[in-house]
Amino acid sequence: MTINAAPTPPSTTASVVLQPTVDPATLAPGTPLPGWEHRFTEVDLVAYGAATWDWHRVHYDLAYAKSRKLPGVLIDGQVYGAIFAKLATRWAGPGAFLSGMGLKMRSMAFAGDALRAEGEVRSVESLASGDQVQLSQRLLCGDRLIAEALTTLRFSKR
Repeated sequence: MTINAAPTPPSTTASVVLQPTVDPATLAPGTPLPGWEHRFTEVDLVAYGAATWDWHRVHYDLAYAKSRKLPGVLIDGQVYGAIFAKLATRWAGPGAFLSGMGLKMRSMAFAGDALRAEGEVRSVESLASGDQVQLSQRLLCGDRLIAEALTTLRFSKR
């Protein structure tokens, strides 16, 4: 039996270089985190619902959302925690891990809204097991606060 394999497509992947882990000794309260912006689409919300098995109609069905007196399909609040976690761990680098998060949702956001994340280092603490850094993070739509988090990162002892 002969099996004809599909031709291998040319490589279009770029080299990925991990950024170095942030050195907690260089941080102080108030050190800003990099900003981030994203305009969420209905496709984003359906993809997130599929990944998390959250099929509540308010997150993908515009007619249903409008019947509930909402201006559009609602961004799932769990997305906010995922955004904060992703941004914190990307900023901190591969030698850090997320050890805790306190998340508060303050306002609703909808497909089509442009959300902006910002934040800063809240505290840096040297522990016997390594360093602990707390971040204050915020998610905004224009000037309106959508969610905020106190995110804790742990760094292994060097």
